Amino acid sequence: MTIEKLEILLKDIIEEGKYIYKTYEDKDYIYVFTKLKTLKGIDYDDRYAIVGGLGPILVDKQTKEFKRIHFMDVPSELHKKHYVEPTIDSIAKGIIKRKYVNKGDMLSFVEIYYKGEREEYFDYGNVFYDYKFEKEFIKANFKIEELRDKFISFLEVLNVKCKIEHDGWLVITRVPEQS
Repeated sequence: MTIEKLEILLKDIIEEGKYIYKTYEDKDYIYVFTKLKTLKGIDYDDRYAIVGGLGPILVDKQTKEFKRIHFMDVPSELHKKHYVEPTIDSIAKGIIKRKYVNKGDMLSFVEIYYKGEREEYFDYGNVFYDYKFEKEFIKANFKIEELRDKFISFLEVLNVKCKIEHDGWLVITRVPEQS
């Protein structure tokens, strides 16, 4: 079934301001994923994420019946297919492409550098006292100053404004300055 036919079939369930950005088919079903039209052409923007937000639409290929399902109710191979282990280079490219910093950028950066050669189980509690994700800022209170400083250097190369406040919190402006 084409995207155009799906849009006609699902016009009553797709919210205003959203569009079909990808589909996945197996033998019996089509999984239809929607996204805000304002985010067309860019990666996931966690500034607009909704906790417990709407999952994909499941379309039965035989009956053409459809319903919203939970994100975890999609086939496991779909989860694996879209996960790529992040690298420092891929994090930088993602920030440049999206033109903002995702929470995953910070967490992935920290995990890559913290783990390094260590074989131990990774726990963000070993790295942060606390962190907060707001729409326009990320705030992080690092336990490891050396790791914080590496992250600051990384962000500065990408023209992302950040500063350390008097109470030790690193405040990151999520949208990089235009060069």
